[in-house]
Amino acid sequence: MNGKSLTLIKVFGLDIKVNITWVFIALLLSWALAQGYFPAVYEGFTTATYWWMGVVGVIGLFVSIVLHELAHSLVARSFGMEMKGITLWLLGGVAEMADEPPHPKAEFFMAIAGPILSVVLAILFLGASALFAGNGYTPFGAVLRYLGMLNLILAAFNMIPAFPLDGGRVARAALWAWKGDYYWATDVASRMGSIFGITLMVFGVVGALTGAGLTMLWWVILGMFVRFAADSSRFQMQTRHALSGRSVHDLMTTKPVTVRRDVTVSELIEDWIYKYTFEFFPVVEGNELLGSVSLREVRQVPSDQRPRVTVGEIMVPASDENTIDAGASASDALGKMQGTSNSLLLVTSNGALVGVIGSKDLMKIVAITSQLAPA
Repeated sequence: MNGKSLTLIKVFGLDIKVNITWVFIALLLSWALAQGYFPAVYEGFTTATYWWMGVVGVIGLFVSIVLHELAHSLVARSFGMEMKGITLWLLGGVAEMADEPPHPKAEFFMAIAGPILSVVLAILFLGASALFAGNGYTPFGAVLRYLGMLNLILAAFNMIPAFPLDGGRVARAALWAWKGDYYWATDVASRMGSIFGITLMVFGVVGALTGAGLTMLWWVILGMFVRFAADSSRFQMQTRHALSGRSVHDLMTTKPVTVRRDVTVSELIEDWIYKYTFEFFPVVEGNELLGSVSLREVRQVPSDQRPRVTVGEIMVPASDENTIDAGASASDALGKMQGTSNSLLLVTSNGALVGVIGSKDLMKIVAITSQLAPA
């Protein structure tokens, strides 16, 4: 997911965040409801009334999506899964999990909780809208009816058996329980999601070309998202499978070339970077690990100052963010890289430097394992 997210509120210990893309879609949807849907379906209201109907409709959608994802999160937490928060973005919401479900039962109940909550909301909204329907719907009743129908659509769409939609997770839980193989179940469910995404894209393109309108391009965008998410989930599964049972010690580069902190930047360039053609060097003093220096830090030093500035002045100090123990799992190393945006980590044992490990080291074993996997 790209772009920055803003934390709005914390509910049950979970950060509720909004990505900038959701702000865009909220504004667009408010306009579409106020200028298109509500005037076409419910005639006779003022322009100002249609606008507040559109705004309230979007707020109701926001609340509905948050509650849908909150249902996932709370059920997942009841099974001991760590949940980081909920983020709303361009095409809906995402409950951010730190770990995968421990067993098929947890996967099933976590997945089904969202659609069930959406159906409950639909019943409540539609029931409440009936209270405002005498000879015709009032503006508030019209918004409630819209939200009721929207939650029904949300539940139905999410139950399509295409991973990572909720229905795809239910399908994965069933396949997992049947075969007892989490990786196989994820692979099958992800392929189903990819096929569904392609189907949506084709449907949208054909619709747009045959006169159904440019709104059909939304189906293309939705299809692209579903296919990307499905393929991404499949790749993550393959990565976890390839790294399973492997430690940082198994994959790290031992005896890395190091540099002293009193070396000038000019010397670093001439005697280390050009000589070894490496972009990253641990900085040590005797047996003590001090930090690291890379091309990123070197580039920030103006050329005329490089003969005077030392490595110790520009290095990144060793910390929990850029170091990892040799006994840690390879999966933990990858998780730390993704969480800190560091593509290289300093590997230590009892506080001493014993190697370095990079994302390239991890991806190399993933690529080899994928090529050797049964067809």
